[in-house]
Amino acid sequence: MKENMLFDQLEFARHITLKVAEGVTEENADIVPEGFPNSLRWQLGHILASVEGIVFHFANESVNMPETYGALFDRGTRPSDWNTTPPTLEEIKSLLAKQMSRVKETFEGRLDEKLANPLPLGPTMQLETIGELIGFAAFHESEHIGVMKSLKNAVKDASVVNG
Repeated sequence: MKENMLFDQLEFARHITLKVAEGVTEENADIVPEGFPNSLRWQLGHILASVEGIVFHFANESVNMPETYGALFDRGTRPSDWNTTPPTLEEIKSLLAKQMSRVKETFEGRLDEKLANPLPLGPTMQLETIGELIGFAAFHESEHIGVMKSLKNAVKDASVVNG
């Protein structure tokens, strides 16, 4: 696969993420509709934290996000457990927008570079190169885009019922 195609896929996913985030307000960002474990704010923060954790961490590069983000947005966290004020949507969206250029600047020409410590995914697969990390990050973000679209609809439907 050509390097530009992989970066383009991740950038495309990020473009959609930011597009879906349009219209999310501070007031509805933390609504957790019935049947969902997390909110729209959590989804956006989780996408950011995941690229830092999956791509930068496993490639032995500096993770660049506020310290509190891990406790708020890592896998297994949820807004109902937060005991600190989460970042604003604008802060998260700004970091998401900047992250794409960091990925490209840091990893351009390095996609075939082997990882010192491969990332296991389930019992039969592991990611062994930087390119594989970036490909998985794009896949992971796409999963969360679908959840965000569903959450937006559920939040909109809840506000119609409660409004």
